[in-house]
Amino acid sequence: MVKRLLQKYHKILLYLFLGFGTFLVNMFSYGLIAKVANYSISYTLAWAIAVLFAYVTNRQWVFESKVTGWKLVPEIINYYLSRGLTFWLGLVIMWLGVQILHFDDFYVNITRNALLLIPNYYLAKIYVFKETKEPVVD
Repeated sequence: MVKRLLQKYHKILLYLFLGFGTFLVNMFSYGLIAKVANYSISYTLAWAIAVLFAYVTNRQWVFESKVTGWKLVPEIINYYLSRGLTFWLGLVIMWLGVQILHFDDFYVNITRNALLLIPNYYLAKIYVFKETKEPVVD
């Protein structure tokens, strides 16, 4: 039964594991950049670094994309565009947490990461790495 559940949810579990890696990349980058920049600049730069890490790992191990050559360009663009949607939501979360509620920006960023995990997964699955069926040739 456990083996069946692991097989059924393999990609989601892998996404969570690699998502934790992305979280660490984001938080480490954010922590370094926040030493010299405000929260919005730190958030933006750390986001760009973490999304690159997420794209490479999700492409390879979670969604197993077979796209090669120049077809990588639209895939990368679509990945960044899909994450761009949640980027703006994340920026609002950071603004609310830091400017309005006066919470520590580092902890708001942790919360933001957790809140955007599920939307990021589904955007990647549905919009970027959507499974395409091979045409049946008679």
